[in-house]
Order: sequence, then structure tokens, then C-alpha cells
Amino acid sequence: MDRKILISFIASGFIVGVFLVLQFKTEVNVPSNFAIDEVEARQKLIKDLLDEQSFLQSRIVALRGLINSEQSDLELQSENFNFSKLDSLRKEIGLSAISGPGLEIILDDSPFSDRDEVEENLEANLVQASDLRDVINILNATRAEAISVNNQRIIANSTINSVGTTILVNNSHLSPPFIINAVGDVNLMMSKLEDRNSLSNLYSKVDNSRLIFRVLPHEIVNVPIYNGDLKTDQLNLIEQ
Repeated sequence: MDRKILISFIASGFIVGVFLVLQFKTEVNVPSNFAIDEVEARQKLIKDLLDEQSFLQSRIVALRGLINSEQSDLELQSENFNFSKLDSLRKEIGLSAISGPGLEIILDDSPFSDRDEVEENLEANLVQASDLRDVINILNATRAEAISVNNQRIIANSTINSVGTTILVNNSHLSPPFIINAVGDVNLMMSKLEDRNSLSNLYSKVDNSRLIFRVLPHEIVNVPIYNGDLKTDQLNLIEQ
């Protein structure tokens, strides 16, 4: 082999060997962002949670302040509110039961009457809606605190009507005997009810048709709460 060619092969091999040695000894860094991205994501999540926690804590503080303020206002309103006036209004509109000295008034048909009969000439033997209204008007005139008919509380807009021989109080069907309970000034109520001029028609039926009409005083009379419909369409809120 030619000496020059041999020297060329040897030189080439030496150079290739040097390059291989350098390649194996050199540390090569492979670029990767996976670990960095994970750390950053965790840090962001922690920051978001801390920010949310701070917001919720500040919200709790604000809500506690609002609650304390509302409670203070409520306590102030309660101190200024007139509960006795509220109780008085409840009694006036029949929303509380009343007990106290009063009268028991009994109105009943004549023993010889029969409500199933419809002859007009027998109506004088029956208690009519007008008779109940007359008695209740007398009681209202004496400022009775509470009135009921067969446990139907009488209030300002109570109705007492008749349909044939049927009597309706607060749109409830009532049958005789009719028991009227009234709480109030016993002596005043009795004096008015015993005045024949004030109840001339009723006393006439008592005398002529043996209609039953009795007035009994009691130390305690119970008048129940109103259990009918309350119409509120005419009510207005009064600001204080």
C-alpha cells in the first residue's frame, strides 16, 4: 500500500476517534418544561385558594357587621313598639279569645214551633236573623268587649242573615238554641237588654209566641277567636 494512503487512513481514524471521545464525554441537556409547569400550576392553585380564603374571611366579617346592625335596629324597634296597643287591636278585630265578666243570652224558638214547617204564620214562633241583630246591636251600644253567637265571634264585618228558616252567621249555618256570649259591663248590658222599648219586637214575640229569651249574668264568660275569613283588601300599612 502506498505510504501516503496509509498515513491518510491513520490520520482520518485518529480524528474520528477524537470526535467520538469528545461526544461521549460531553453532557447534553435535553430541554423539558414538564417539572417547571407542574410547580407553577401548584403555586397558582395555592395562590388562588389563599385569595379565595381571604375574600371569604372578609365577607364573613362584613356579614357579621350587618347582622349586628340589624339586631340593634330590631332591639330598638322592639323597645319603641307598643305591644299593649297591638293586643288591643287584636281584641278589636277578634284575633284573640276574650274571657271576663259578662252575660249568657239564650234565644230559642217557641216550644210549639218547627223549623221544618214553612208556613209564614209560624215565623213569629221562630228566632229570626233580625232578632239576633237587635240583641247584638244593643250589646255593641254598651261597648261590649267581645260577642259570639254559638261560638261564632262577632266582629265589625260579621254578617247575620237568614235564608228561609236557616240563619247564617259569618256564613256559617247555626241552629237553635242561639247562645250569645258577651264580655263587658254586666250591669249596663243587662239594663239595656231588659228595656222593653229597646227590644220591643223581640219582647212582643216572647209575650205572644212564647219565644224563649233569657239573660244570665256570669262571673266568667268565654268568647272564642274569630275563625272566619278576614278581608284585607281595604287595609293600608301605616309607617311610623
